[in-house]
Amino acid sequence: MLILLRILFTGAFIYCVAAARKDARTNVAAGDLAGALWLGATVIAALACAAVWAPFLGAKVADPLTGGMVNTPFVERKNFLLQFIRWCDKKDHRLFARWFCFIEGVRAPWLPTAFVLGLKNSRSGSWLEKVYAREVFKFNNAENCISAFQTLRKHGIDPRPHRNADVNMVLISLERADAPNPAVLDVPPAPPPPKLERDKRIEIGPE
Repeated sequence: MLILLRILFTGAFIYCVAAARKDARTNVAAGDLAGALWLGATVIAALACAAVWAPFLGAKVADPLTGGMVNTPFVERKNFLLQFIRWCDKKDHRLFARWFCFIEGVRAPWLPTAFVLGLKNSRSGSWLEKVYAREVFKFNNAENCISAFQTLRKHGIDPRPHRNADVNMVLISLERADAPNPAVLDVPPAPPPPKLERDKRIEIGPE
């Protein structure tokens, strides 16, 4: 939806600027209010463009400075449902764990805990496993993203690219083939060390 508004408002801004420029060239007589009308429309369109483009441009500008703070480990919410899910996970009650993780994920979709635990307790190849893997892959933890990526590959889905460049580098490294073991280099045995001869000029006196 936001992308559609960006296209719509940007197009309207360009149209208003072009119309105001054309009106300034053709209607040069004093007292014509068409120029003022197009100027006002241009300002309104510019404000609308600023509103829809500000989140995107602000994130691009601030990411080098705030990326380390935004991508750090999250603070988990303390509530009864999460505690019950962790108890089910600890006691290996996988059925209850995966479905209560679904409820917690709907309640707080911006936190990865429910999706990570749900992926851990889901049946292999199930629809719920695919749903949890998709959600886990949206976050920036490299270890969890690798697990989600491998799960989605089993379902025939390639979710790349990831929005985080560091996670993308880790995923690319998974596809690199291991380097073959180098051939053993045969080295001939070293010759025996030369026998040391005593210097006859050195005399050892009596003690």
